[in-house]
Amino acid sequence: MPRAERRGAVWHHVRSWLDRRAVPEQLAIGLEALRRYKLRTALSVLGVVLGVAAVIAMMSVSSGARRETLRQVQLLGLDNIVVRNDLFAAQEGTRRSAGLTTGDARSVKLLVPLVDVVMPLVERVAPVQGPQGRGTQAVVGVTPDYASLLRLQLGRGRFLAAPDVDGRGRVCVLGGPLARTLFGFRDPLGRRVSIAREEFTVVGVLAERAGSARQAVSLAARDLNQAVMVPISVLLAQPPARDPLQRVDELWIRVADGERVLEIGRVVEHTLARLHRGVRDVRVIVPRELLNQRYRTQRTFSIVVGSVAVLSLLVGGIGIMNIMLASVLERTREIGVRRTVGATRRDVTLQFLTESLVMTLSGGAVGILTGTVVSWLISAYAGWHTHVSAVAVLLGFGVSVLVGLGFGIYPASQAARLDPIDALRYE
Repeated sequence: MPRAERRGAVWHHVRSWLDRRAVPEQLAIGLEALRRYKLRTALSVLGVVLGVAAVIAMMSVSSGARRETLRQVQLLGLDNIVVRNDLFAAQEGTRRSAGLTTGDARSVKLLVPLVDVVMPLVERVAPVQGPQGRGTQAVVGVTPDYASLLRLQLGRGRFLAAPDVDGRGRVCVLGGPLARTLFGFRDPLGRRVSIAREEFTVVGVLAERAGSARQAVSLAARDLNQAVMVPISVLLAQPPARDPLQRVDELWIRVADGERVLEIGRVVEHTLARLHRGVRDVRVIVPRELLNQRYRTQRTFSIVVGSVAVLSLLVGGIGIMNIMLASVLERTREIGVRRTVGATRRDVTLQFLTESLVMTLSGGAVGILTGTVVSWLISAYAGWHTHVSAVAVLLGFGVSVLVGLGFGIYPASQAARLDPIDALRYE
């Protein structure tokens, strides 16, 4: 048969399956048959519901974790490097190191290529008191570069300036939620707070940053919503430029080429080891590498949970196939009657395939709704970030169709192969 004729035959076959009159008729017959065995149908659909719900919930957790990780790392800056003291490594061996100093910041800026900004940071924990509240908070000593490094957004006022650092000014910037704790609904700008029994003037309030303190710490940052930022010179004996041997807790580095941040991080680690007489007493944290590690962990999680979801769908599909085969056996005489009054094999195949698709599509719809509710419950009660994407919904719907077709074709073909005369004689 020529290729054109074969294509015409295939298209005629498809059009006969999708005949406008045949589809509603087959759908009505299928629904009536499923209503006859409500409990059996419901139990068969339940497997598909659980499988699709597992797919939706798994993808929502994975998507939510990915979005939250990306957001947290973007807060740190994908082109930043964080260097922290490693106190345990500093005490190993016969050599000792004083850890990070203000002089290290200057040396790294001069020695490491493609370094744009190097900022030392000092952190203390101190009692903080305002007119409406008090508490023990993180007091972070920084320079004006901190705002650009972390892309901080101000809700009110200004950030710290160079004269504040050089003159050791008693000024501070508060996290948004902390400002509400200390001042209530009053405007904190220009007012004073007590930090370790010293008076500081509030010059700025940060806009509230999304995310919990636990998530921030896990990504090597800190909860700036509950922190106080002061000039670093206030927490040191002198401004950083005057004494290069003053100890600091961290160095924040921004590189000019974000794509080479991993390579530059290794150079920074090697440079600091040389400056500290061979003692590797620091930890170099690269947010971009943290992002890659999180993605690898989430990929493993998605594979494991996805395998469980696939098994659930297979079990549901096998259950539907079993029910359809039993239905073919029970309705053998009905099939024979339909064949004798003019139904073709295609009509019988379409009838049972329609019943299979009705079960799987209804199960898929309920499964999508169930998975969405489960993801919302996970977010509400477990505190995990979830996100039900359109891709997850389309995947759940597509999986339902595939399960219906894959596990419905064989029972439908078995029904179509029955001989009409033998089917009428079946009791």
